[in-house]
Amino acid sequence: MNMKKIILLFITMLSAGYTSTYSQFTKTQMEELTAIGISEAIEPKNTSVIRRANEITEPFKEGDYIQNVCAIFDDVFRNWNYQRDPGGMEYFEKAGVSVYTYTGDCDDYATLMISLIKSIGGEGRVVCVSGHAYPEIYLGRDMTEDELESVQNSINRYYENKGSRTRANFLNYHTDANRTVWLNLDYQDRYPGGRFVEYSRNAEHLVIYSDGSFELAYLNK
Repeated sequence: MNMKKIILLFITMLSAGYTSTYSQFTKTQMEELTAIGISEAIEPKNTSVIRRANEITEPFKEGDYIQNVCAIFDDVFRNWNYQRDPGGMEYFEKAGVSVYTYTGDCDDYATLMISLIKSIGGEGRVVCVSGHAYPEIYLGRDMTEDELESVQNSINRYYENKGSRTRANFLNYHTDANRTVWLNLDYQDRYPGGRFVEYSRNAEHLVIYSDGSFELAYLNK
């Protein structure tokens, strides 16, 4: 059992003012605890996270932002060691720790991915749905079809230049009510913009931002 994760969860519970057992939390309390735990685990200013992000993106410094995102996605996707949280509890590992281990469950994967991308100037959020958590990055607002196609082309150029057969034949992203576009970075596919884990229009998503704010939304609508 990872002691640092236990300590983080304990601090999270105390900071939220909950003293009851984990199983006695209401749905609303669990959503708040999840949002606090995930947002606190996102550490873009951690020196180890910054150093790792710079190492990953160094070969692509002359490329565009999406090329750098692809490099980070590729590095985490290919090297991640999935490990369930022990004991049936939920723990949130800080990115400053997981950047060394590349080990954990889906929320640890998401927080590390967002931390690395934010450390190079990007923005992201973590989405929880159907018992799964995954990262999304901010692409822009009021994006045109040409702009989205440019993102797709940039992703494909990245893999072409690597000599890989991986291609983004279709981009999966969410467009919020305020017309902001967020690109999926889940590990369901081998490239940024791969398929969502949940496509149902009636699926309720818990959307967690890096500043600690969160909301419930039906993103697929």
